[in-house]
Order: sequence, then structure tokens, then C-alpha cells
Amino acid sequence: MKRLLVPCLAVLALAACSPSETPETAHGSSAAPDPGIPTDRDGVMTTQWSVTRAEGMDAILLIGAAGGDVMQADIYPDEIAWVRENVSAEGLAAIDAIDQRLRQEIGVLTGPSMAYFFSANDVGSLEDVIASARDPRGRLMPALMTSPHWDEQQFASAERLMPTLLTAFEALQAAGFSDWYEDNFAAGVQAGIATNLAAVSPYDLISEQANLLGRELDPQIEILIANFSQPYGIRIMGQRFVAYQGWSPAIQLRVAAHEIFHPPFDPNDADLFAQLANLESDPWMISIVEDHDPQYGYRTFSGVINEGSTQALDQIVADRLGFAQDPGERWRNSDGGMHMFAAAAYHAMIEDGFAETGGVYSDWLKSALERGLLSPEETRRRAAEIVGQETVDQWGPHRSVE
Repeated sequence: MKRLLVPCLAVLALAACSPSETPETAHGSSAAPDPGIPTDRDGVMTTQWSVTRAEGMDAILLIGAAGGDVMQADIYPDEIAWVRENVSAEGLAAIDAIDQRLRQEIGVLTGPSMAYFFSANDVGSLEDVIASARDPRGRLMPALMTSPHWDEQQFASAERLMPTLLTAFEALQAAGFSDWYEDNFAAGVQAGIATNLAAVSPYDLISEQANLLGRELDPQIEILIANFSQPYGIRIMGQRFVAYQGWSPAIQLRVAAHEIFHPPFDPNDADLFAQLANLESDPWMISIVEDHDPQYGYRTFSGVINEGSTQALDQIVADRLGFAQDPGERWRNSDGGMHMFAAAAYHAMIEDGFAETGGVYSDWLKSALERGLLSPEETRRRAAEIVGQETVDQWGPHRSVE
């Protein structure tokens, strides 16, 4: 995530889940949530769920798959074949050029990155997406400017890819995408909408998340049910997510419970990172940051702490509302066992009472660091309490490389 489209088609895609946040590592039962579980903290329902379809979003994601996304090749072989057989040569060249620029050169996920960018306006139909590709300044820039990642010069750089994107979308339209989609996938998407809306509606995530962040949150959560989003759970602009139509609703709950927390503290808070300096320079933590498989992302210390804090907070929400996976199993297996700060912060928040009382997480984290609750030694000890010593000990200067 380095060059050219960096906040528009790359850094903004930081909001999209990485390959590590798929059903395989969302974990937990595949059963639908139990609507009888208490849904809120104060007896008043805050969260407003919206579950809809978006043909245009699926068109965006299909282009990402057809361009060469290796994570999707085995999931959508027939659909990719349809694109390669029916889209014009000019359109296929554009699709390949998009993949070359985003996935191969910049190193971002093509479909999820485009999904965030185009979600700044309507994605209900392929025609909506085409309209945005024709006029990104008029249709996309106003909403993108509200992002904390906004940068006008980088947006201008992103615009340079728009003619290629427009060629790809128009070629997909000319190939009959909308009719093909309606005939083959719309029924499954519609069924997914009904299943998910019924399952998630009883859960008041926003009240729990606001209680742990210490600030008001937008009460609305929107899920766009898609067919071509596997294996990703994707956050787009606002409190909006793209989810595969066939997944358990429990996955949608976990994605929303996680992503709305990002970021749980100010990433530019110099005082906080000064307090984290001892942990940052600890050889065990350095090993986690530098030695984990790079495909999982989180290649900086701040990224590891951001993600770890967010995972710890979402685990607390899931525990309270009844759709949690076992935390030890989760953090032993997720992303090669790298999220040791998540396990330690979770343990500390429970022991210190913050998990129950809530407050401002960033203030609690500073306080915990001041009191030594998350010193390097305590972080290792607390993580071991959750995941076991073997997982903790796989990191550090002694780490063996197979």
C-alpha cells in the first residue's frame, strides 16, 4: 500500500478486511445467532440495521476476481470464465491493467480497494458505478473528502486510473452482466438479505461499542449482500460492509463488531506511543512485527497495536452479546498467532474492570501502560493466560525459521 492510489484505492482499503479476516478466521459456530440473547446495555435499542443488495458492488468485485486475485480463483472459476469468454478484448485488457496496477504493483486487493473508492456514491447498479467512473470528482470526491485519509493530490493520481476502470465497467455492461447476474445470482442474494436481516436485527452492537470508545457513534449499520465478495469481509465508507450471501450471519456480526472500532485511538497520539515505546523496542514484539507472514498485513508496530486493540474490543462485545468464539482458539490460530497484544489487552481489560464499566479506551490504554499492566513482561504473561505459553514462545529472537 505505497504509491499512486494511496488513500483512494489503497489506504482507504485499509478499512477493508485483509485475507486474514475471512470466515476461516472469523471462527465460531456457523449457526445463526440466537435472537433471544439480550441485545443492549440499557434496555434501549440503538443500532439500526440495513441489509440490501448492490449489483454494482458485485460488478466491482467480479472485475477484481477476473483480473487475477489468487484468493478468489478457486472460488469463482466459472464466473471468471464467463468474464474471460464474454467481455471484449479491450475490456479484458483494461481488467488486466487494473490488476497489474493495484494488486501486482501497489500490492492491494483489487476488488476490496475499488469497493471502498466507489462506495462514496451509489453502487446499487452497474450503471451507478459507470456514472461514478465517468465523473469521480462530482460523484465520489465529496464523500471521500470526509475520510481521515483524504489527500487531494493522491485523489488526482487515482483519477488517472478512471479511464481504464470505465473501459472495464462498460465492457462488462456490454457483455450482458446485469441480465446474467439477475438470472444466476439475484435469488441467492435476496435470500441472503432476508436471512441476515432477521438474524442481526436483535443485536445492539452500537451501544456496546460506544460504551467502550466513550463517544457517540452513528446508529446505522448497513450490510451489502454480495455474491462475488468471497473470501473477504469488506468495510466500505461509513459503517457499511460487504458480505457474501451464503455466509452465516454470525460472520456479519463479527465483521461489524470489529471494523467499527477502527481506529480505537488516535494513531497520531504522540503521548500514547511514547508510553508504548518499551513494548515497541522489546525483542519479542519486534519479532511479531517483523517475522509474521507478510500476507497478513500489519507490518508496523502501530498497525499491530491498532489491530490488537480492535480485536480485543470486538471480543468483549461478542462475549457480552453472545456470539463470541473462544478467545484462546481465536488468537492461537488467527494470522499465524501474531495477535498477542490483542490477547493481552483483552485479559487486562477484563481483570481491570474496563470490559464491564467501559469508558474511553484510549484513556484506559494509557492508564494501563502507566500502571505497568501492559509492560513487555506483562503483555507476554497475559497473552499466555489466554493462548498458552507455546503460542507466546513462538515469537522472539529465538524464533526458528523453517
